[in-house]
Amino acid sequence: MSKVNETPKKRTREEKKKLVVRIVAIFLAVLMVLGMAYYTIMILASAIHADAPAEQTEVLDTSSLKASGDVLISVGITYDATMTTAYAVTSESGFVLGSQELDGERRFEELWDLPGGTLVCASDDNLTESRGTYSIASRERDTDIGGYHLEIDCWDCEREDLEDLIDDNERTVNRMGYDLIPAYIDGYYMLRIGDFTSEEEAEEAMEELEDIFTGRRRMTVTGPTDTAVTVFDPDMREILFEYDCGGDTELGIAAEEDRRGNTYLTAPNGNIYDGVFAFRRVVTKDTDGVSVINIIPLEAYIAGVLPYETSNSWPIETQKAFAITVRSFSLTNMKSASKHWGHKFDLCTEVCCQVYRGAAKINRSVMEAVLDTEGMVMTYDDKIVVAFYVSSMGGVTISAQDAWGGAEDIPYLQPIETPWEDYMNHENAFWISEISPSALCDRLNLAGYKQLRDEIEDVEILEYAHDSTYIKTLRVTDIYGNRVDISPCDSVRISLTPYVKSSNFVIGRGSVEYTEDVVVQDSAKSSEQNAKPDEPETYGLDYAYMDLDDFYVITDEAEERTYFGDSVAVLTENGVIDYGKRDIFAIARQNADAFEGAYVLSPDDPVTEDGPSKYVTETVEDKTDGSKKTKIAHAENSDNFILVGKGWGHGVGMSQWGAFDLAVKGYTAREILEAYFRDIDIQDYLRTENYR
Repeated sequence: MSKVNETPKKRTREEKKKLVVRIVAIFLAVLMVLGMAYYTIMILASAIHADAPAEQTEVLDTSSLKASGDVLISVGITYDATMTTAYAVTSESGFVLGSQELDGERRFEELWDLPGGTLVCASDDNLTESRGTYSIASRERDTDIGGYHLEIDCWDCEREDLEDLIDDNERTVNRMGYDLIPAYIDGYYMLRIGDFTSEEEAEEAMEELEDIFTGRRRMTVTGPTDTAVTVFDPDMREILFEYDCGGDTELGIAAEEDRRGNTYLTAPNGNIYDGVFAFRRVVTKDTDGVSVINIIPLEAYIAGVLPYETSNSWPIETQKAFAITVRSFSLTNMKSASKHWGHKFDLCTEVCCQVYRGAAKINRSVMEAVLDTEGMVMTYDDKIVVAFYVSSMGGVTISAQDAWGGAEDIPYLQPIETPWEDYMNHENAFWISEISPSALCDRLNLAGYKQLRDEIEDVEILEYAHDSTYIKTLRVTDIYGNRVDISPCDSVRISLTPYVKSSNFVIGRGSVEYTEDVVVQDSAKSSEQNAKPDEPETYGLDYAYMDLDDFYVITDEAEERTYFGDSVAVLTENGVIDYGKRDIFAIARQNADAFEGAYVLSPDDPVTEDGPSKYVTETVEDKTDGSKKTKIAHAENSDNFILVGKGWGHGVGMSQWGAFDLAVKGYTAREILEAYFRDIDIQDYLRTENYR
């Protein structure tokens, strides 16, 4: 009999239980097998990579740098065009708020403590928020944080008294919908209440609140001033502290020490800084914001410069030479000697002073270079030298007098030949550019030479710097015979930027003859480092360094010229981030792939036997010897001017790449410095005439 239509037998409750147990057991067994496989793989991976270096997840301990010396350097992080109404700063370990002197001994007096996280320091005014960015509110109804407060007179309070006053009244005031705000005003502790959009709103609140403090202290309404700053929590929009000492001193914010004794503050752009941030309120007819000034011990500052002016992977003797150079330059550009002293700081963070980005790239090599040369500077006649330096020289330097003019000749900044400098193989140390007669006129008009009216007919080198190939006087004539003489050397360079990187160049119409130096290996010295280390953090593109006035900002309402100077404030989802000139690039079809290291050809670019090349060059065999090659460069358009140049910078003092080349050959830091600066000595700055 067939069983096809037979009804299946139902499982008993006991059988169902056994089935569930079997399924769970199988599931657990599978999990156990997978887990064992996972841990086996992890153990094997650990064994394979046991010798691999661990990725650095935190900044190196640099606390030992803070105890060195007795000098504090002040560095302008934001000012003028880079200044914003509000500036965020982060510290995981907590904050110390205090009174910071910018003059004199630059003392920092602790006033208040706040827990870790992110704080915003801003102009004390009616503030409006948009996508994490704060600005002065144009209308009361747009205000998110008010600039008017009730102020309780506590001029006779010590810090403990103010803390007690807050503890006694905070719960009551909070229940009424207001916050208590500790403040330091004109040298005294004060207590402020609430953030109101107007004086009238504050007066209404005073009627409600004055009974709480009746008979104790006087309560008044206070409004925005041009010197007050406010500190608030950006998440809660709660004011945490206020400061106004009329500009005699500024609000200083430092981080609490972490477990290793470091005091790191993180800026909005991600840079990590040691020391104190001073927030200086600046109000002009065009802007209202806070200038941020980093007050930092000398040695910690030098360590924050080295990775960016050289590279933290360069030979240690190069880094030691630069530590001494940076220290010398810094100490001769302090306070009244500083071109930035009108902004109340010594040095800025860009190439016009020294590139400084804080502590993030300080490694053991940088620490060794700074600590091994601690306090050491170059001196001439027992005075600290003005230690200029540039990226590369191109075979020879120039005197400071030839570079910038002036009657005084500086003995230790004289022209020297640098045959060890392998500039042909270094980034941006050798360059070729081309410019049309009309574009050359436009460029010189922008540089201030308005006498030139049309296309340039002729360019003539009238004078070279003494004992150098740098051009000291350049004569330019347009098609109408209008003529200008450009001098001295650095004016030539600046006037023709970005088509030149130094005034060490030759120029011709359609073609020009030039030389390439052949560097001979110095067998008298040896070096353990034969391999070329990483290059410094620079952007080696002819079109990367541009005047930011050449950029435009396009909004939904208009196209506007930037006028940002040395940096651009960019609004992002994380707030406003300041990008320096060295971080800004213009990307177009012609240069997009160059950021990968390749040059993008235009349809008219010539092609040589070795492949595509923007410029055609040929060797002049009868002029080439063992130390030099003579070549001719041809422009794409024979009517254009072609420029072939060497070096990058003003040409005075030391070459970064030249110092690298000498260290690779085995030279010491002292020998490197003596190769570039004539008749100098090296000693502790505290023993110099400047400090005795």
